[in-house]
Amino acid sequence: QVAFDHLLVMQETVFSGDAWFARARFGGDARFERAVFSGAAVFGFATFSGNAWFDSAVLSGAAVFHFATFSRAAGFGSARFSGAALFMSAMFSGFAYFPKAEFGAVGRDHVAIFTGCQFEKPTSFYDAIFHSRYPDFMGAVLHEKTTFSAEDKYWPKGVQPDPERARASCAVIRHNLGRQGLPEAEHFFFRREMGFATQIGRWWTRLPYQAFEVFSGFGNSLMIPFGWLGLFWALGFACYWHYLATQTGQGLVLALGTAAAFSFSNLFQIFGFGRLHFDAPFMRDLPTVLKVYAGVQTVFSLPLLFFLGLGLRQRFRLR
Repeated sequence: QVAFDHLLVMQETVFSGDAWFARARFGGDARFERAVFSGAAVFGFATFSGNAWFDSAVLSGAAVFHFATFSRAAGFGSARFSGAALFMSAMFSGFAYFPKAEFGAVGRDHVAIFTGCQFEKPTSFYDAIFHSRYPDFMGAVLHEKTTFSAEDKYWPKGVQPDPERARASCAVIRHNLGRQGLPEAEHFFFRREMGFATQIGRWWTRLPYQAFEVFSGFGNSLMIPFGWLGLFWALGFACYWHYLATQTGQGLVLALGTAAAFSFSNLFQIFGFGRLHFDAPFMRDLPTVLKVYAGVQTVFSLPLLFFLGLGLRQRFRLR
């Protein structure tokens, strides 16, 4: 074990090979701002009794901080973790800062693992960018004032190598943001959680989540369910208009109005327009295929209206 009993200043130091500080004890502040670690940076089981500053540090290899203890503030603002960032079971007793940190290089598949970590004071991941994988917070204890940026540009795109762990981590973040009363940020991670659910399991277990996405954008969109309702209405309108204009002798204008109203009434049965304006003889005279489609309109309108309501609630819920 190596002990540094006083302030350690290694700002802008360049470590050309691996840097081994495993089990080191830092009695005073440890300053590694703008340091460059060309190889692995190993701080596993290290104890930082003072503040630990790694702001703007460049960690090109694996950054190993598993079981490290940060008794006071730990600063990793604007640090670049180009390799794996391994913080398994690390203890953060003071404030933890990761604002504008970058995890994983573009085009490279590297993990950021915080499993089992304990964050006892407010923690900031504000504007932190995760290029290749979602961070793994399985079993981590996040402080109730933990900050994440809920925007697409900060999070990986495409299929994740381990969607189950990514889903679990998004659930941890969502739960934390929900306790803070941040509904928009909470729903951002809920949508990603549901997105990973579409990648897990057999096709029949993925199907409901996929339908939830296709028909409502995971309950966040107004335009998607409204567009589907418009599509069902337009298709029904075209079919009914053709039948009424060619088979019943109604004029084009009268048939147009009747077809539009009938298609609308099938989608919005809750208003009772069908019972008022389209009696049993009208329904009995319809061809079977149009009767079936009228039923399809009614069945599909129910979940679509529900999804539309979810979108309205998400858009206008109290902030």
